[in-house]
Amino acid sequence: MTKAKNQRLNIIKEILKKGEVPTQTELKKKLRKAKIDVSHATISRALKELGYARSPIGDGSYRLIKVEGRDEHIDLLFRLGLEEIIPVGNLILIKTRPGNAQAVAGAIDRSRLEGILGTIGGDDTILAVTQNESTARRVVKNLRKMLE
Repeated sequence: MTKAKNQRLNIIKEILKKGEVPTQTELKKKLRKAKIDVSHATISRALKELGYARSPIGDGSYRLIKVEGRDEHIDLLFRLGLEEIIPVGNLILIKTRPGNAQAVAGAIDRSRLEGILGTIGGDDTILAVTQNESTARRVVKNLRKMLE
């Protein structure tokens, strides 16, 4: 890890410890005050690395929340964003609420769900790839159980 990245992560940790930072935009403003100018993409990567996720709050906006473990992270994202799971051969089409597909796809990738080789996330649709059709059906069954 570079010295600049390590310093940036430490400053972000300190900002988040001091109080609730509801959005990445607010965090970016606080970082700018600390003489650190970074893109939203860099902030997103840092937040993921530090264990934070965006959580919708119902009015179309989001807040940042600390997620303690992978299982909790993926469970939260599934409960907040997943709408439909459709197996298509060895592929799985996953529909989410608008704006949630990339976060859910990332959570699936990081949690290394058994049977999923990888995902591609758009705005409200994820394409998950499995080795074969029977694996896809098994994964869909497990994903649906997670939603119960």
